[in-house]
Amino acid sequence: MKKELAMKLIADQMGWDHKVATKEFDELEMMVNYKYDHYQGFQPGSRFYLALIGWLNQFNTVEKRQIAYDFLKNRLLFFSQREMHHLISLLMPIIDRSMRTEVAKERSVPLYQTWLDAGARRRVDLMLMRTLFIALSDGARIDVFRRFNEGLVSNEQVLAYSEISESKWQDLLNELEKTLLAQGYKKQDAYFERICLIDDFTGSGSSLIRNANGVWKGKIKRFTDLYCKLMNTAPTPVFVQVHHHLASAKACDNINRDLADFSKTQERFQFVATYSYQLPQSVVIEESSQADLVSLLQGHYDTNVEDDHSKNVLFGYGKSGLPLVLEHNTPNNSIGLLWAESPKNMQPNTHHMTPLFIRRKRHSSHHG
Repeated sequence: MKKELAMKLIADQMGWDHKVATKEFDELEMMVNYKYDHYQGFQPGSRFYLALIGWLNQFNTVEKRQIAYDFLKNRLLFFSQREMHHLISLLMPIIDRSMRTEVAKERSVPLYQTWLDAGARRRVDLMLMRTLFIALSDGARIDVFRRFNEGLVSNEQVLAYSEISESKWQDLLNELEKTLLAQGYKKQDAYFERICLIDDFTGSGSSLIRNANGVWKGKIKRFTDLYCKLMNTAPTPVFVQVHHHLASAKACDNINRDLADFSKTQERFQFVATYSYQLPQSVVIEESSQADLVSLLQGHYDTNVEDDHSKNVLFGYGKSGLPLVLEHNTPNNSIGLLWAESPKNMQPNTHHMTPLFIRRKRHSSHHG
């Protein structure tokens, strides 16, 4: 469908006259061209305006469409690829600050001395060489991180997956040994003292770490089970930095609390959670939010979109209430109106939910 025709259909749906339509599309075009059209969930030949027509069509009055459009215009958060890459670029300065803080504590010197003192600089360099960077999912963009830090981090320090065999682990140690020997260190210095676990986004924190009826579960628990065996020669504790490029305020609170409790059960690991950017709580949509928007969400929700994993997604997974879209996918922590799609064989007289940004499911896992 040509863009001009799509825009005319949208104006008709919204009941806009020529003056209003011109103003609205002038404002919308920048976001469409810069962000929305680049959403990777769109099929070839399909773009934002076509999705918007279908999304608006599920509302049966102009008033309801206006509420939905105002939400899109004023509340939607869309992180483009460029913006995600910027968040990835912030990771190394965060890591560097963490290492220098530790070295300053070790040497009992002010933080600024870690840039001036030769011994402190050498210790920071050694710490970086003995750091392993591991992606917790494909969304971590570990390849982008590696390219941003070419010359600082070697390919042998970067892993695109979190599960690793004993033979691969030995290969990593062998490469580290070669690097350290070339720098004048000894063979026994070859061990990883720091590990950075990287992911793109967390909306609730539950997929990372959670206590389910007294049993710890999540990616961190699986990591410690595996690496306790692999890292049996490393001095303890091993410093584990869990980093997300983007996180909700709710997820940060949950992770910081659960990680602190989980740390009490671990002797071999010391944990810290960091984030490139934390979404403010003010962006969250909940039952006490704008009344007409909440009424729209409730009146246009189809329970047929639920499954055994996500349950009710009216306000997103875990009632996260995020108005969030990432350029490569829409988190299930976002409100269902953005991404949920009713099945084709749904019951009669049931509202049919049509997504604006269709979501790709990640097998049985969730953004959490």
